[in-house]
Amino acid sequence: MTSDFSVPSDWYLTFFTDPVMHFWDAVVPPAATDAEIAFILRHLPLHPPARILDVPCGSGRHALALARKGFTVTGVDLAEAALSRARRSAETTGLAVRFVHSNMLEFEASEPSDALICMGNSIGYCEPALTCRLLRRFATALRRGGRLILDTSVCAESLLPIEPNDSFAFPGGSYERQLAYDPMRSVLSTRAYLSIDAERHELRYQHFVMTSGELVRSLRSAGFTVSALHGDTEDAPFGPGSPRLLLIAVRE
Repeated sequence: MTSDFSVPSDWYLTFFTDPVMHFWDAVVPPAATDAEIAFILRHLPLHPPARILDVPCGSGRHALALARKGFTVTGVDLAEAALSRARRSAETTGLAVRFVHSNMLEFEASEPSDALICMGNSIGYCEPALTCRLLRRFATALRRGGRLILDTSVCAESLLPIEPNDSFAFPGGSYERQLAYDPMRSVLSTRAYLSIDAERHELRYQHFVMTSGELVRSLRSAGFTVSALHGDTEDAPFGPGSPRLLLIAVRE
């Protein structure tokens, strides 16, 4: 599968605009967030007001839900559109969440946290060397014994074989995408067309694809012990064909 379109390596710096945020609102039902929060709480042996980092936090759906449970939450994200939405939601609900504008590769934790969650496919945004740097930064942000939860649907076991084209409708719009895989770099590139609010937007993004084993080895090198690999929020074991990887690791 070859690509006839290009995606800049820093696509994620400008990708998360208001239309994309509206798209996520439309396609992620509250039940999905509830299931993810239940998974997080089940695998973090913590009690409020323990400190939890949400990196990157997007529009704050996990950060706000955890704050509602009484945890001390800091959300980190680079996208101003996402942070604005997160801050408005916190103000509206009266939740005390600290939202920080920062690239996840550069954020500095003021003190070690008890847990860190990295939800969505963010772990695949960067080339392998930068991913290793990101994992080391995650380790630095956690106290010894602190837990990390990584969520990704772009592990090789979940992706391959790749269907080159697909589309789906959602309330208020549609999403069409063309996929291209570069086996020399293990990069999955996407050109998508988002139709929402009577407007059509072209989106381009990419993910570096790792096997689960590569990710485990990278985490070990960064100072983590990997304790579990799950294939969904109901704790199914991860393996070929699993829709996503939910990985639990402990800071050594």
